[in-house]
This record gives sequence, C-alpha cells and structure tokens, in this order.
Amino acid sequence: MSTQQLIDSARSVMSTVKDLNAASALLGWDQETYMPEGSAEARAEQIATIDTLAHQHITSNVSRTLADDIRTSVSDGGTTSDRLLRLFAREVERASKLPESLVRETSRATALAQESWKKARIASDFSIFAGDLKKLVELKTQAAHLYGYTDNVYDALLDLYEPGITVAQLKPVFNNLQKGTTDLLEYIKPVRERANDAILYKKYDSNKQLQYAQYVARAIGFNFTTGRVDVSTHPFCTSFAPTDVRLTTRIFEDDLRSCLFGLIHEAGHGMYEQGFAPELTRTFGADGASMGIHESQSLFWENVIARSEEFWQWGLPLLKDYFPEQLSGVSAFEFYKAINTIEPSLIRIEADEVTYNIHIIIRFEIEEQLINGSLNVEDIPAVWNAKMKEYLGITPPNDAKGCLQDIHWSFGGFGYFPSYTLGKLYAAMLRKQLLSDIPGISDEIRRGHFKPILAWLREKIHYHGKTMTPNELIVSITGRQLTEADFLDYARQKAERVYEMS
Repeated sequence: MSTQQLIDSARSVMSTVKDLNAASALLGWDQETYMPEGSAEARAEQIATIDTLAHQHITSNVSRTLADDIRTSVSDGGTTSDRLLRLFAREVERASKLPESLVRETSRATALAQESWKKARIASDFSIFAGDLKKLVELKTQAAHLYGYTDNVYDALLDLYEPGITVAQLKPVFNNLQKGTTDLLEYIKPVRERANDAILYKKYDSNKQLQYAQYVARAIGFNFTTGRVDVSTHPFCTSFAPTDVRLTTRIFEDDLRSCLFGLIHEAGHGMYEQGFAPELTRTFGADGASMGIHESQSLFWENVIARSEEFWQWGLPLLKDYFPEQLSGVSAFEFYKAINTIEPSLIRIEADEVTYNIHIIIRFEIEEQLINGSLNVEDIPAVWNAKMKEYLGITPPNDAKGCLQDIHWSFGGFGYFPSYTLGKLYAAMLRKQLLSDIPGISDEIRRGHFKPILAWLREKIHYHGKTMTPNELIVSITGRQLTEADFLDYARQKAERVYEMS
C-alpha cells in the first residue's frame, strides 16, 4: 500500500475505535454525574460490551495485518502522517496482547468497583471496597505480565500512562523531590506564621463559587461552546471529541479552594483536549502525549498561572464582587499568600504544591508493592497511615481521608498517580521556557490576558496530540530531558516570596 492508502485504512479502524471509546466514556461520565444508584450492575454490563467491541475492532485480523504493513513500510520519518501510523501500529500491538475475556472482565470489574468505592468512601470503611480492589489488582497484574516488561512488572503499567518511563527512572527523581521537600519545609519552619490561609475557610455560597470558577475557566480559554461543567464526587475531565469536552468539580461552602482550583485544573485538561489538530479527530492521535504531559497542562494553569501573584492582581477584584463581605480588606498579596501556604495535609487534591509530591510518592510506593505482590490489599490502610506519618508527620483519622480519598484505583488506574508529579516537573520546565519565549507574559497575566499563553501551549503541545512521545515533546520545547531541578527552584522562589524571606 502507499502511505495514503495506509493512512486511509488506519483512519477507518481508528475512527470506529474512537467512537466506541467515546460512547463508553459517555456512559462513564453519566455514571459519575446523573446515573441512579441502582443502575450500577446494568451500567457495568453496558460499558463492558462497548469496551469489548472496541477491543475486537482494534485486534481484528484487518487491524493486525495493517499494523504489520506499517511496521515494514513506514520509516522513522518526522511527518505527522508517519507518526500517526506508527502510533496506530503500537496501539494495535499493545491491545493484541490482552485476550478479549480479560478486557471484558476488567471493564465490568471497574464499573462495579467505582460503585463500591463510593459506598466505602461515604461510610469511611475500606473493607467495603477491598474485595473489588483485590480483583482489580489481580486483573491489572495479569495484564502487566501480558504487556511485558524488562525489570519490574509495574513498569508495564507505568508505560500505559507515561510511555518509556520506568521505576528505575522514577525512584531517583522521587528521592530528590522528597529530600527537596523536607529541606524546604525545614527552611520555612521558623517563619511559618508569616502566612496563613484562614480567609479561605469562611462560608462561601456554593452557587457563587461555581459561577466565579466558570468565569475564570472561560477567561483562561476553556470553550464552553464545545464543553460543559457539572458537579461530581471527584473532579475530572472527559472528552468524547474535541468538540465535546466535559468537566466536573466539587464544592464545599467552607473551603474556597476546592471548586475554584479544581475547575481550573480540569479546564487545563479540557483546553488540551479542545486543542488537537483538526486532522487528528477520530484518530489515536487525538489524545494527550502522555498522562504526565496532560497533567502538565492542568497543573500549569492551576499552579503556575492561577496561583501566581500576578493572576490575583487581576482575579481578586472580580472575586470580591461575588464575596465582598468575606474578602473585605484582603489584598492581592495576602490572597496570594493564603493560596500558597505550605503545610502538610491529609487530602492530595487540596495539598500545596510542595507537599503534594509526597502524596504521589506514597501512592507510587503502595502501587508498586501491590502489583509486585509484596503488599496485600487488606494491609493498605495501615501502610498508608504509616507512610503519611513518616513522610508528612500526620495520620489520617479515617479511611475516607486516607486510602479511600482517590477514585483512581476503582477504575484500575495503577501507574496513573506518578503522572501528577511528572506533570508538575513538566509544568515547571514549561514555565521556564515560556518566560524566555515571552518575556512580558507576567504583565499580560496582570491584565487578565491569557490568550498568548494558550496560543503558546497550542503551538508547542496541544496541536501535536499523541503523535509525539512525552520525551520528544519536552525536548523539542525546552531542549532538555526531564528534570526535577526546575520545580525545586520554582518552589523555593515562591516560598521565599510567600514567607517574605527576601
């Protein structure tokens, strides 16, 4: 076949698979937002059927023959078409390693596990979720062995979310981050009283919080014509097409952070999904380069931009229009300090930028042990609490605020958590490059002009979708390999400003 014939044939397969994936995702979104509680069993079967159909299509004889043709006839050229074809071949090869029965069983198990996780979290009782989680660990371990690995079985699952990354590469980075976090906490310890976040915990009307959060999401560039926002137990972004992107957030009336920063975070994901090159629509290329790169987009907007002092010189006067009494007399600098205090805390998604990475390290260590069989599911609560005490000096009072706080394990997302910290590292590297490429960007942020930032991200990252690997992408933008140094420098600079140390 000619290259064009290969592209046309691959697109035919990919469009069907992407449409089936979108239908499955829509059912999943409904499950998290509006589905009646008693529908879990039926929904599990529906999702399992669609996921099985998608797997059958991508692993068909037609798809495998096409992938073989691509591997023998497509060079390692740098054109988008060549990269898309090689991506297709990789996805077919990976999917073909899993038997249909395992795909169906895993799909059904995750749908059921999400419901038991919700019940367990409400009751703060890990035992309600433990049986379903044990089943998922078994299924994901089986999948990891089928995918194959060189040194560590967990590497096979890491590769699903961050192609090319391994435990051996992550551990030194995480060790440096843990040491850097400990050093920074010690550095600011004598001046902790110079900043506090008390103003964030007054009573803030839920509807007004959501209205303001949506205003900010629109201002930074999320397109509400092709997207929408709902409320769910756990904030997330899902996309059925670049023209149909759904965000959710959660709201607490006594915590101003959760809704606002949760929605900014998910809007970062959403803008990535809305920004793929049009020619990638309904192909495997219409996806993030990796979950780490995807997280870099959400964390870039949530932390680098929306937790900057310049942002609140623009955003605070608008926020005061919604909450004039609660924020009376509060300056932009005081608000900036409040949202950037550094203090060990129980909940990952509400942790500060610095100690957040420790939450990820804990999950990474537990997951690696689970998948390698050196930790039993029943022992997770005790191990979790012990690590929280050792690493952050705090112990969760119950399972809901401990090992049940995240939804990820209920959908079988083993290997996902490291993406969050990788996203922080990528975001810090991108920040450094953005400041170099657009020296006046801080003034633009003060004026609420975010289009130059989004345009830069569109060109450098969004447009390429999944046609470049994360390493190829970050090197093409910054000229450097992944490093934790930029994040540690950024965190120290911000801490010195927040705690008025220079």
